[in-house]
Amino acid sequence: MKRPNPEPCRENDVGKFEIISRDGAARIGKFHTIHGVVNTPTLLPVINPNIRTIEPRKMWDEFGVECLITNSYIIRNSENLSKKAIDEGVHSLLNFPGAIMTDSGTFQSYVYGDIEVEPEEIIEFQKKIGVDIATMLDVFGKPNLDFEESKKIVEETVSRSEISINAADGMLLNGPIQGGLFPELRALSAEKMSGFDFSIHPIGGIVPLMEKRKYPELIRIISSCRHLIPSSRPVHLFGCGHPHLFAISVAMGVDFFDSAAYALFARDDRLIMPWGTEKLENISEWPTASKTFFEYSPKQVKSLPKDERTKILAEFNLEISMKEMARVREAVRNGKIWEYVERKSTEHPALEIATKLLLDCSEDFKFMNWVKESTKMQKNRGILWSKNIENHPYVKAAKEIVSKNLKYPMKDAFGKNVENDEWDIVLIYGVQGPWRMKCKDMINKLMSKFKKIQIFIQTPIGIIPYFLEDLNPFSHINGPKDIWNFNEEDLKLNYNSITKVHGESGANKAVELLIQSGIKLNDSELNEDEIETYFDKYSIISKTAVFTKLNFEIAEQWLFDASYLKGGTNRIRNVFDSSGEHVLSPRLEDGGISLTINGAKKLFDFYKNKKCNIPIIKIDEGAAPFVSKGRNVMHGFINSVTGTLRPGMPCLIVDHNDDLIAHGISCCTNSEAIEMKKGIAVKIKSGTK
Repeated sequence: MKRPNPEPCRENDVGKFEIISRDGAARIGKFHTIHGVVNTPTLLPVINPNIRTIEPRKMWDEFGVECLITNSYIIRNSENLSKKAIDEGVHSLLNFPGAIMTDSGTFQSYVYGDIEVEPEEIIEFQKKIGVDIATMLDVFGKPNLDFEESKKIVEETVSRSEISINAADGMLLNGPIQGGLFPELRALSAEKMSGFDFSIHPIGGIVPLMEKRKYPELIRIISSCRHLIPSSRPVHLFGCGHPHLFAISVAMGVDFFDSAAYALFARDDRLIMPWGTEKLENISEWPTASKTFFEYSPKQVKSLPKDERTKILAEFNLEISMKEMARVREAVRNGKIWEYVERKSTEHPALEIATKLLLDCSEDFKFMNWVKESTKMQKNRGILWSKNIENHPYVKAAKEIVSKNLKYPMKDAFGKNVENDEWDIVLIYGVQGPWRMKCKDMINKLMSKFKKIQIFIQTPIGIIPYFLEDLNPFSHINGPKDIWNFNEEDLKLNYNSITKVHGESGANKAVELLIQSGIKLNDSELNEDEIETYFDKYSIISKTAVFTKLNFEIAEQWLFDASYLKGGTNRIRNVFDSSGEHVLSPRLEDGGISLTINGAKKLFDFYKNKKCNIPIIKIDEGAAPFVSKGRNVMHGFINSVTGTLRPGMPCLIVDHNDDLIAHGISCCTNSEAIEMKKGIAVKIKSGTK
């Protein structure tokens, strides 16, 4: 069925990139061109203009390909191809209505040696044939080169950049990152190339690594430079096109891939599978569903003439590759990219080593910190247990933000002031939440009898105070029962003693354990309502400190005498401060909080008095009237950011006079807020007007 041709983007949007959805550094985006919007992450099939194993128009109509890549050097050196491309344009030459990217001949120099073309010449040619995204003539950095040789390549590529940019004269241009296997050179290349007005940054020189399955080296290369590339520019992993590398690369922030493998493998009777490569001769039944092979058995395909067999295998390879990219995008949309990365890591030993290297983050802490800061710490769904779960960025982010803002209450449940080192800690382990239901009798018994105690919960990813017992991801981990028995992590806080109690031991047994530990009984006992009120107070206080970066002691002063409206399940729905103003509401789906405009105003007062570090976004004067009425903050209208933005966390919006005009939930990081020019930066919850 013929697919409609794409609509050109708005003239002012050409070359702009916007983020639609994300899971940490992994992002679903839109790259705008005059031949339509390219949805990322995406795979660009490589088209040899002399050998079209699959016709480009068929790629558009039947495979959903939105952008492809071909070689301008090959077209230029063919008299027939060159003339038609210049006269009619490269889109007519290839009969492809979508966006077209062209390579410059750099890879040919790697394969065949020196090529006869100058940087300005190849840019001028790409401009003549009307490509959407051109590539400058850089120098291919072979992995076997030493440091000095690789450094010269980086310097030569940088020296050609300004010439190429000037020659492009507004045409979208790729600025490749080189540097071989040397992280410091990759970082240098990323910093230097980012200083020029490129539209996309390919990470080059990796094909030899792909050919030898040196995936750990690939991970080191990406981690050494990805965080240094501007957020507003997509990143292209040049020469990486095998499906089992899509997930880990996207998780690291890669947006574009290209592949000639679909055709090259087909010529060798090899099939690309999501998990690896299979030889046709070894297949008796198709191991995966395919539209391409719907009417064929393996025996029938084997019997086809060579050319026909190559074509159908190429179509299968492209179909599988496009499907895998769709799976990766879905993993990003659903907040499951790291779970998917781990699942994919079992497909090849080198990939497993690379994944472990990445999650251990021992190679480049700056990169993993960048990933962590890009990560929404809460998910509104359960997460699956894995042996590496503590290394997942969203788990690390959650543990870090809790530990940085976690304080002991100023009073125990009996209203007595307690110093930090006077608290006796009760650590409940061995039972999965919801603890407020499964351990309610035990906790109420302990709190009613013992003074100066605090309840903590052992989860598979760390210890949290009972005040945060419904906080995701700690309370939403799906896995075998024994993962809740871990007792290896100690509290990084001052305390008098710690008593570990199994969650199924019963209230009376728990009381005996505390008495044996020497914890003192109080003279009187508390009733259930008093205990519930105590937990309600400090649940709200703790969450406010965690999510708004309000000083814990100030949060206590503000919300200790708060009142609550509860729902039918006895969970708090609305919180009113001592003056009776509705200031926030707990979120049941992930354990977070949602501010009201009254709460935002109060936090802004605390911020001005240096008691709160909630991030502040100052927006353009022209956008302020719309944002104050509840319209979202759009990229391109942000003047400055104070504090640290994190996707999914609350922030305050001020106008050019530094007056509060709205509050909302950030969709971006600091660098994205400043660098991006299109898309939603903050989803506004409410404005002052």
